[in-house]
Amino acid sequence: MSSIAFRRGRSSGLRAIGNSDTGLLKHFDWVMLSATLLIVSFGIMMIYSTTTAAGPLVLNLVALKQAIYAVVGLVLMGILARIDYRFLANWRWVFYGLALVLLLLIFVIGRETFGSTRWIDVGPVAVQPSELAKLVMVLVLASFLADRPRGRSNLFRFLVSLGLIGVPFGLVFLQPDLGTSLVLAAIWVAMTLISGTRWKYLATLAALSVPAGLVAWLWLLRPYQIARVLVFLNPEASALDGGYNIIQARITMGNGGLTGQGYMGGTQGQLDYLRVQHTDFIASVIGEEFGFVGMIALLIVYGLLLWRMIRVARLARDEYGELIAAGITTIFLFQIFVNVGMNMQLMPVTGIPLPLISYGGSSLVTLIAAQGILQSILMRHRKLNT
Repeated sequence: MSSIAFRRGRSSGLRAIGNSDTGLLKHFDWVMLSATLLIVSFGIMMIYSTTTAAGPLVLNLVALKQAIYAVVGLVLMGILARIDYRFLANWRWVFYGLALVLLLLIFVIGRETFGSTRWIDVGPVAVQPSELAKLVMVLVLASFLADRPRGRSNLFRFLVSLGLIGVPFGLVFLQPDLGTSLVLAAIWVAMTLISGTRWKYLATLAALSVPAGLVAWLWLLRPYQIARVLVFLNPEASALDGGYNIIQARITMGNGGLTGQGYMGGTQGQLDYLRVQHTDFIASVIGEEFGFVGMIALLIVYGLLLWRMIRVARLARDEYGELIAAGITTIFLFQIFVNVGMNMQLMPVTGIPLPLISYGGSSLVTLIAAQGILQSILMRHRKLNT
């Protein structure tokens, strides 16, 4: 689609807000919504299991807060599905500036937890700006890449897009939050590739990343981040310290066997041998309680959700919508891959949550709301020139 047509679509997006066009609903993806609700509901169940002792049902404030976050996310999903996604491109620099301001505020009023400053307390709610930054960067990169012609300007697009992602990447890295930094990097790689960036540019950048990684290892990474990598390579060397949770996660996952020990019946989880089991290591508890069969079932539902997201990218009638769908899909796919791999001791611990399941309001609300944009793309894929 031409750049002129894309801009015409953006300017008409505001008029789409408030249109009572019920015909849009026939393109709404109820399968995507159903898969999302199933995963979120299961996540709330698992948060209850990991934060409550076995016995009669009791009021669990942690699980209740997650349920409230889910409702907020669903409301935002409905609002964003109602808005023509092309209209969001008009606000890309506002979103980008707001994300940077919030990331900078982290260093001023942020709360430090476990050696990292990632949250801003807003009353009783802890907001994590880096989660919002993921979605913002998808919108910003999609708008920039779709609104620039390919060909001779390819190198320009590549360098400017790298600069756009580099600022939030650096701010998140300095928190320090290596996991979210890697998610931002994955978003950029996926979207630039899909937009037609030449492989030689990425190959050059990959070659330059080797000395850059060495510099980061020697002077930029915090001691605990280096320790995580070393512990990952040999957790038994510090079984009572840094390697403790990695070993316990492996034991917890293995305890489930084929069919698991039953809901709230896992010994590792119920006896609190595994730390932060309602956030980073919730996949291990799922493996213990529901076994290999349960984990495969969960991955199948995730696969269904990812398939519906990829379908949005395939059906999108403009490059802007295609790139948004690709970016959001990358967030889900990368986080699932890394989190499950981390719980199985296949990847270092990075603090990346399991999408829609791990406890965390900012992550849950952002991921559910992002699907509202996907629904908007899908609902309007046959109404491009309205």
